[in-house]
Amino acid sequence: MMLLLNILCWSWMLLGIWWFFRPAGIKRRLEKGFRKKMRWILFVVFFAVAGVVFQVGRGIPGILGWILILVACIALLKGLLLVRGRVSDQVLDWWSKQPVSVYRMAAAGLFALGCIMQWLMHFRAS
Repeated sequence: MMLLLNILCWSWMLLGIWWFFRPAGIKRRLEKGFRKKMRWILFVVFFAVAGVVFQVGRGIPGILGWILILVACIALLKGLLLVRGRVSDQVLDWWSKQPVSVYRMAAAGLFALGCIMQWLMHFRAS
C-alpha cells in the first residue's frame, strides 16, 4: 500500500509541475467541451485524494490523524456529488471561466499536496 501511495504522491507532484508550466492547455480542453471525460477525471481525482488522505491519516496518531480522516470523508462526499451532471457542469463551467493564473495556483496546490503527503508518509514510517 505504501508503494501505491508513494506513486500517487509523486504523480501529483509531477502533474502539478506539468500543469504549472502548461495551464493554457488545460483551459483549452475545458473550453472545448470535454465535459464527460473531465467529469470522470474529477470523480477519480476526488476518490484518489480521499483514499490517500484516509490511508495517511489512519497511520498518524492523535488529532492530526482524525483531521485527515475527516478531510478524506469530505473529499469522498464531494466526489460523489461530482458524478451528477448538473453539479459537475457547474464546476467545470466555473473552471473554464478562470484566468490562467488560477490554473497555476491550482497546479501549485497539487504539487504542495503531493509534497505534504510524502512528508506525512515519511512521518508515519518513522
